[in-house]
Amino acid sequence: MSYPRIGPPLTNISHDENVPGSVPSADDAELVIRSASLQRVMKLAEKVARHPAAVLIVGETGSGKEMIARTIHNHSLRCNQPLVDVNCAAIPENLVESELFGYEKGAFSGADAMKPGFFEMANKGTLFLDEIGDLDLKIQVKLLRVLDGVPYYRLGGNKKVSVDVRVVAATNQHLEDLVKAGRFRSDLYHRLAQFKLEVPPLRERPEDVVGIAEQVLHQHYPESRFSRDAIDALTSYAWPGNVRELKNVVFGAVLQARDAQSEITAADLRFPDSVSSRRRSIPPDSDLDQVEKRAILHALEDNGGNQGKAAEALGISRRTLIRKLKIYRETGLEDSSGSLSLSQQRYYRAQLELPLAIKYAGEQFDAVLLNISAGGAGVRTENSLKSGAPIALVVTIPGSNSEAPVELPGRITWANKSGQYGIQFGEISPSLRTSLQRWLRVEMKKDGWDVEARD
Repeated sequence: MSYPRIGPPLTNISHDENVPGSVPSADDAELVIRSASLQRVMKLAEKVARHPAAVLIVGETGSGKEMIARTIHNHSLRCNQPLVDVNCAAIPENLVESELFGYEKGAFSGADAMKPGFFEMANKGTLFLDEIGDLDLKIQVKLLRVLDGVPYYRLGGNKKVSVDVRVVAATNQHLEDLVKAGRFRSDLYHRLAQFKLEVPPLRERPEDVVGIAEQVLHQHYPESRFSRDAIDALTSYAWPGNVRELKNVVFGAVLQARDAQSEITAADLRFPDSVSSRRRSIPPDSDLDQVEKRAILHALEDNGGNQGKAAEALGISRRTLIRKLKIYRETGLEDSSGSLSLSQQRYYRAQLELPLAIKYAGEQFDAVLLNISAGGAGVRTENSLKSGAPIALVVTIPGSNSEAPVELPGRITWANKSGQYGIQFGEISPSLRTSLQRWLRVEMKKDGWDVEARD
């Protein structure tokens, strides 16, 4: 049984920081690094690679933690030595110790020969321990001793083994919370997190979404492209499964599109049922600080101002979130007590479930309004709608001067198999937009936000 992946030395990963784009990896694939946020993480990874400190990489599942680990190995002094990649969650609990540290012949039934552990396999190189938060407490004790340079015994052995290994660990969990709950050793956490890197989720990296999607498409059809409505759909979706989910969606479109060799449209993209209907509000050309700030504000909005839940949704520690909010407060960007400035109110999205009518392709039929903001909405309907098509929502805005239904024109930017659709609003009359914004401000206050008054 073999759980690790031992990669060759990575000697060709590099990029010009002044030219955002793709960089080659060891397997000659392209690593898409167009976003400013991911470029910053990669630069930090390259810097820390030159030091012997252990590194803890934190990020959502599928966000690219392994890519960061390989970059660290490639830019380290150990780049010509093995990189052993181990998924701790994939090893059966009763085999973790023997797989990590090896065993001697006869150590247990089936141990017909001595087997070196992953630490020995990575000697002089790098051991990447993915999903480190899943390790049993008993294994954590032995792991800590090995990290401190203490020789260890193989299972069933009587001869100590010494190794020289640089450990890079990764997790999609909040280890600080596991430490508080007694499920992860505090001393091991601090030993692993000598340097901590946080990988931003794909939803905060719209430039990378398009780049990765084009990469997958061009692997199959180099001359093909995405239509404008397809790009809008790709950048409007929240990608809870991150890079893995994006690649699966694009690959599915490649297989099923009618004319995949020339163009992929929004209608060809099949989004999973777990779609998050909140539309992206972060423009691709935003600077890093603005992207980060808006992502944090979105998370706080979605979680009713609960900092712990917002931090969990962002894949960062609560301490980091509080530190960021303190910076925003000191610079006048945001009040940590839950205040939304005028510019931030544009990104608020009210979650609700109200009946409404839809005008589409010359017909009108019933639907359900799932959420709404000043710029768009999410709806659910049993009728089939085409991505990119024009549409109008016929709805009565609560609290408006008139109880008569109004039409909110727009176009469909994404869809999934559950009958959910994302709508981007088009031109709306000033009076109608004012009514909508006034109602949204009421909803903000219901959610506990202190709403800054208009001039």
